[in-house]
Amino acid sequence: MMNKKTPDREKVAILFRYGAGEHLDFLPALPELVRGLEAHCEVHHFGFRGGEAREELRALPLKVHRLPFRVRRGVEGDKRAKMFLWLALLPWLGLYLRLRGFRAVFLDETLPMSVLLLRMGYGGAVALTVHDSFLEMYFGETHRFRKPAGWIHRLDQRSWRKVDRFFVRVEAARNSLVSAGIPEAKIVVAHDPGNLTLFAPGNREAARAKWKIDEGAFLLVHHGVMHPNKGNVRIVEAVARLRNRLPSIRLLLIGEGPEAERVQERIVALGVGDLVRCTGWLGSLREVAEALNAADAGLAIRVGLPGDHFHITSTLVHNLCCGLPVIAARLEGMMEVVEDGREGFLVDPGCGVDFDRAVLRLAEDAELRRKMSAAARQTAERCFDRQRIGREMAEGILSLTGLSA
Repeated sequence: MMNKKTPDREKVAILFRYGAGEHLDFLPALPELVRGLEAHCEVHHFGFRGGEAREELRALPLKVHRLPFRVRRGVEGDKRAKMFLWLALLPWLGLYLRLRGFRAVFLDETLPMSVLLLRMGYGGAVALTVHDSFLEMYFGETHRFRKPAGWIHRLDQRSWRKVDRFFVRVEAARNSLVSAGIPEAKIVVAHDPGNLTLFAPGNREAARAKWKIDEGAFLLVHHGVMHPNKGNVRIVEAVARLRNRLPSIRLLLIGEGPEAERVQERIVALGVGDLVRCTGWLGSLREVAEALNAADAGLAIRVGLPGDHFHITSTLVHNLCCGLPVIAARLEGMMEVVEDGREGFLVDPGCGVDFDRAVLRLAEDAELRRKMSAAARQTAERCFDRQRIGREMAEGILSLTGLSA
């Protein structure tokens, strides 16, 4: 008797330019997302090379397709060049997915014109994460390129009308999309997931010893890509203001980016090189977690551009997971997670008087820091559970395919 041919399974593609391995760092719920999808369809990942040897990735039921380049995230010129290359490849990648019969595509990054370019080749269902606005970060309202940036932004919003599912981090972003004419039924609110095992309260003494932090120092930490909207210059200026009132103040800046040179110049100009340490990129997220555990408080600052209201930021997520009292910019997204006086303090994005007041209050009250630390971890466990968030994202994508979640 002739065996019947097993029908091909439906296929879903996940697109992320940094590669599948590095995608785990950006989206800790990726394993749960993949497993939720794989129960009903084949899951494929497309991106440049990056971290494919990671054990957690190898264990996933995921077909990884690697483009022949790697993005060096610590080199701004290389990162921008690879972004333009990725955008140039999207129409061809979309055509490939169309010809291969992919049922849905998930773009987990908000790059300018990415949906428009993908749609040149692909006509199936598209899901999109709406997160950082690169145009806004690099070409803010005072920049001489703000007019062409505005044109591209409006073109993007028109192309989004053909997106079938949106993932946003906070209710504020959902409300913004709805006000722009996106049907509410298309939008799923899924917080930034946190790796609650990797980022967790740790041995403070060991961490401070590793980073050579004096026991009497009051250490603030800010980490992430140094984009112009991250407020690092404002934080350095605040440290300079506070050094006489709080001689023990120290600042650890972790990361690299287009504003790193300006930050260094400001450190030198203000004469705070003995108080501020810039680490550049660390070798792994584990090292980042160790550095956070050396700190007394974590900062999550944005300068207050319109798009800054529409997410929580991984910086805030990591701080809360590590049980750090936080000083966070008073922005709509962050206010959905941080209650002023509970997990930490909400301050004006300008890092002015209320920023100074928050730092001094935390430095003077160890018991308050202890209470806020416990509250921060509790909030992280409630809001950033990766299993739940991964399931919610899988359900949102599967609903586009007609397959049951």
